[in-house]
Amino acid sequence: MQAEATIIEIREETPTVKSFLFDLGETPFKYLPGQWVDFYIETKSGLQIGGFSITSSPTVEGTIELAVKRLPYGIPAQYLHDTARVGDSFHIDGGSGKFYYEESKGGPLLLIAGGIGITPIISIARYVAAKKLDIKMDILYSASTPSEFAFKTSIEEIVASSHNFDCRFTTTQHSEEPWHGYNGRINAELLQQYTTRNEDPLIYLCGPQPMITDIEKTLLDLGIEEKRINAERWW
Repeated sequence: MQAEATIIEIREETPTVKSFLFDLGETPFKYLPGQWVDFYIETKSGLQIGGFSITSSPTVEGTIELAVKRLPYGIPAQYLHDTARVGDSFHIDGGSGKFYYEESKGGPLLLIAGGIGITPIISIARYVAAKKLDIKMDILYSASTPSEFAFKTSIEEIVASSHNFDCRFTTTQHSEEPWHGYNGRINAELLQQYTTRNEDPLIYLCGPQPMITDIEKTLLDLGIEEKRINAERWW
């Protein structure tokens, strides 16, 4: 599905991540929570295409939100961070991808994110909360430092909205920033704790390739069926 999307708000989520809220006008735009869009940018170097996960919930009509991490490579991401302004319009195409959740899949849910891998995860969490689904949902989210937790306040608000929701934030690198939460990578101890809280959880996992590989292996070692694990890799 295609649409023209106009920026109506830009927010700095972390020192390296910005979120962009787009007005879709009258165009009906269908997607599932967890999917991504192709994003087309005309630059001096020609047409550039970036694939970005949708961070909003499809329950919200007329707008769509994307979050983009600034990287040393990738012209579309650099353009959005350095050049894009409120009022700019872009062509988008989607939603795409097999990494998605819908109500018929049931629960309980265990959502696991590393770094910018939070983008499709927050879309799923927002969808579950907005639909007031009667399922249990846990979120495990690791970032390098406390300031790199994108959507932390939104996640905390989602968790506070239901007694069925819980989350755990953990940092993976030493930092001088104040932090009183969990330190260390998402390991077997944490995974065992959260996979035994709720019987037979449906797991959504998104992050860097090495993290995905390690966590998938640990989940299988813990007895989680492969068909219950949905993974989206950032290469």
